[in-house]
Amino acid sequence: MIRIAIVDDEEYCLQKERQITEDYFAGKGVECKVTVYQSAEWFVAGIQEETFDVYILDMEMPKVKGLEAAQAIRIRYPDPIIIFITNYMNYMMEAFEVNTWRYIPKQMLEEKLEKAYDTLIPILQEREKSYLVVQKRGEIEKLNYSDIMYMRKEGKYTVIIHMYGECKMRKSLDEMMEELKSDEFMMIEKGFIINIKHVMKLKEGEVYMRDGMILPIRKRGITAVREALLEYWG
Repeated sequence: MIRIAIVDDEEYCLQKERQITEDYFAGKGVECKVTVYQSAEWFVAGIQEETFDVYILDMEMPKVKGLEAAQAIRIRYPDPIIIFITNYMNYMMEAFEVNTWRYIPKQMLEEKLEKAYDTLIPILQEREKSYLVVQKRGEIEKLNYSDIMYMRKEGKYTVIIHMYGECKMRKSLDEMMEELKSDEFMMIEKGFIINIKHVMKLKEGEVYMRDGMILPIRKRGITAVREALLEYWG
């Protein structure tokens, strides 16, 4: 299921954006959940409570502007898809500084938003395929790769630290790397695997993770981590 957040202080525009979105995905036979916010301040205050695949933001809102909301999203999540809806084209350069997917004028809303969704569907569906299944005491948990921040060794277990907490699997880190088979994960030291997407800084042989944790890198692995970060950060 595709999760979409729409933030716009104008009730008419908010409902129009919602209707276009729901009609579009229903027409494509793709399940989606749309959550609307008329207050950007309220949205940012609860940004950690729910994750979305797509964020549609009005650029000009009182108290908290669309650009500020986008910056808050980027700090919390590694690969958000952000679409700005606006009457003001003079913010375009600033918008692309937060890796904006599209910048849509309100007068062209229906045409341009549907075209944006046309390009997004295959990307979002591909993301849905990249996940880890964790089984524990009668429970099964599905973790998208993008939500996994890092893993650490704990005896015979691997502890997985993700966006919503942590869980354990009775597997070694080597077994986890084999199961993941993704370039976004790297073993930086005997006891740790990191997701490159959640690294905020590399300094003096250590990586600073999104949750504030600082992890050591083995000396012979520093160059590889630096190159992977440079490639990911573009």
